Amino acid sequence: MSFRQARIAVGLTLLIGLLFSGIQILWDLREEQSLIDRTVNQVLATLRDSATQAAYGLDETLASRVVSGVFEYKPVYEAVLRDNFNNILAQKTEPPVSSNSTFLTTLMFGENQEYEIKLDTGGSNGLVGHLSVKIDTDLIADGFLNRATRILMSGILRNLLLGLVLVTFFYATLTKPLLNIAAQLGKIDPAKPDSAEIIVPPQHTHNELGMILQTTRTLIGRVSSTLNKLRETEKQVRDRESQLNAIVQNVADGILTITPTGRIVEYNAATKQLLGLLRDETPKGRTLQEFLMPRAIPVLEHSLEELADHAPHGDVVEKRLTIPVVRADQKEIDVSIALRLIPDASTPLMTAVLTDITVRKRYEEQLLYMANHDTLTNLPNRSMLERSLTEALQSHKENSGKQVGATAVLFIDLDRFKLINDSLGHNVGDMLLKAVGLRLQRVIGRQEIVGRLGGDEFLIIIPNLKETQDAAKLSQAVLDVLAPAFDIKGRVLFVTPSIGIALYPSDGEDFPALMRNADTAMYSAKASGGGTYHFFTKTMNESAVARLVIENDLREALVKDEFELHYQPKVDLRTNRVCGLEALIRWKQPGRGYISPMQFIPVAEETGLIGKIGEWVFKEVCRQISEWDAQSVPPLAIAINLSPRQLIEGHITETVSRILSETETSAARIVLEVTETAMMQEIKKSAVILEELRHLGLQIAVDDFGTGYSSLAYLKRLPINTIKIDRSFVRDVTIDADDAAITRTIIAMGHNLGLKVVAEGVETNEQMDFLRNCDCDEVQGFLISTPLPPDEIVDHIMRPSAEVQN
Repeated sequence: MSFRQARIAVGLTLLIGLLFSGIQILWDLREEQSLIDRTVNQVLATLRDSATQAAYGLDETLASRVVSGVFEYKPVYEAVLRDNFNNILAQKTEPPVSSNSTFLTTLMFGENQEYEIKLDTGGSNGLVGHLSVKIDTDLIADGFLNRATRILMSGILRNLLLGLVLVTFFYATLTKPLLNIAAQLGKIDPAKPDSAEIIVPPQHTHNELGMILQTTRTLIGRVSSTLNKLRETEKQVRDRESQLNAIVQNVADGILTITPTGRIVEYNAATKQLLGLLRDETPKGRTLQEFLMPRAIPVLEHSLEELADHAPHGDVVEKRLTIPVVRADQKEIDVSIALRLIPDASTPLMTAVLTDITVRKRYEEQLLYMANHDTLTNLPNRSMLERSLTEALQSHKENSGKQVGATAVLFIDLDRFKLINDSLGHNVGDMLLKAVGLRLQRVIGRQEIVGRLGGDEFLIIIPNLKETQDAAKLSQAVLDVLAPAFDIKGRVLFVTPSIGIALYPSDGEDFPALMRNADTAMYSAKASGGGTYHFFTKTMNESAVARLVIENDLREALVKDEFELHYQPKVDLRTNRVCGLEALIRWKQPGRGYISPMQFIPVAEETGLIGKIGEWVFKEVCRQISEWDAQSVPPLAIAINLSPRQLIEGHITETVSRILSETETSAARIVLEVTETAMMQEIKKSAVILEELRHLGLQIAVDDFGTGYSSLAYLKRLPINTIKIDRSFVRDVTIDADDAAITRTIIAMGHNLGLKVVAEGVETNEQMDFLRNCDCDEVQGFLISTPLPPDEIVDHIMRPSAEVQN
């Protein structure tokens, strides 16, 4: 409690004491007034009888005693006794007390009071006189004032002492502890408040001051924690501002703050570089319009006006536009500008982010070109060809009443290109494709479009074909232009194309249909030997549909297990006994009977189903070996034909190893026959795979030997055990000297390389005798036996010698 508060407290105590003392004085004053009236009336009542008797008897002596008795009451200073004729019987007067409190006397009791009583004997004429008394109110007032003064002074003293006691008590119990709290709080560093500096005295641990101190400590702890968080946040904000400022200053895009009129207020470092300004030049204060091409100024100003219109609504709106900018060095660049209002700004401002997209636009143009052109030949790619053909067809449809003729597509595929690619490498193949593309560009006119579909496939679109013969002429021109040799890295290469032609609207009304039919016609040209062109016909489509039916039936046959194996024996020409078998697949379709392998094997190769079919064959052969072993059939090696796709594309090693392990079949019982052409397609990869198969214990035979392009060097390096002379040589071996010479050479070559030689397709005894005379090891053909089911082939195996079929 401060001194001022102490004064106020004492003053309030005194005022309260005075208030209560005043109330008591007023109460006493009222009592005093009533007491005066009662006293005078009592005195007069006491003397009433005597005064009546004196007035009635006109006894002056008695009247004098009565008047003197009235003066027993001190405040009386005059008394008069009269008869009924107003004659004074007795009178006494004393001087009133002189007092300086006349004003107070008058205020409290009024003027000197006079009391008069009538003296009456009780009859109708009973009035005998009057007794009058005057009271000195000053005397009464003096006494009352003395009492009032004592009351007032005692009240003041009492309340003063009470106030001092209360001030002392509150100072000791409240003010001093509060001053202590204030002193402790004063020692706290506002920058780093520590709640530990607030000490709670033991005597205040459980009272209100202790609670205040505890609350203060908690509050200061929270304030300190909040301040620490605020400082950390402030530091993070400053760091973020520094980072943002650094980002803004170091970002590659120009960042500007502009007014709605385009005047530049702030900018970053990249802005000067983007605008081509010198080091001492500044764009600040200039307008953005100064750096734009004249045609772009209205576009920018319109965008600024649109943004400014949204400012009163508080909407966050962004405008993006691409405009040409003229740098200070007069170089024109393309710039993407993102305009955005700055929210809650005191004055309307906007940010403008400038990005130089000149390089990007060129890159986009390059990407667009690349998206529509083949990267190897720079010819239109499939996507652009499809769009061009669709546009040509649409033009035909829109002008069907005016235009005549048709639109033709020429589907071009290079014959035997895969062989060149695999044998000479993809680099040579790519160079050849580029050279082909250049030659094709020579034969087309302005209206025709030539492009590359992918791989070794090209397409020519003739949008306004007047006559069908024009498509044939252009196809022949393609054949002629590709006929001369190509010189690729010193290598002389020849390429022949197979061309399929489809016409709009007879062969299709959209890109997929025309492409499908042209592709079908191309395969027809390739099937006829290649190096020619075919127009699409419905017969071709029917053939394609038939192939699709076979594909679907093949898939169903795998599920329903419609395949079976027949076995054709091989005979050792030295012992004339069956020395091995070749497993040949047969498809017996319910309701149709046996379907020739020549029909379904090519379809299985194209569709990839050959992998599943080949796996089934291998499992079935292993199962048959186990069954024959259980029946004590003499063990023979069984040959299984391996397709090119199985060899190159599949996981043949893993598949064979797994089946051998599952069926517990000896690998030595299996001979894998691979065609010479299949091995030559990817000779290095084939050699690796064949070596893996040999490592498993299987025997490897080269089927159809002599029809491919293998060299002795490759043949020597391949891990093979047997070569099989193709039936085309064996067929005319007795009537064609060339075939006989080739056959002798193959047998001699095989023996010189340590290989077993097998001749297939033996159908006559003369062929058999010729081969025996040439020391051929084994023969196989209809002369020995046709392929037979498992139960029938066992009879041939069990015979002591092979018999020729009649």
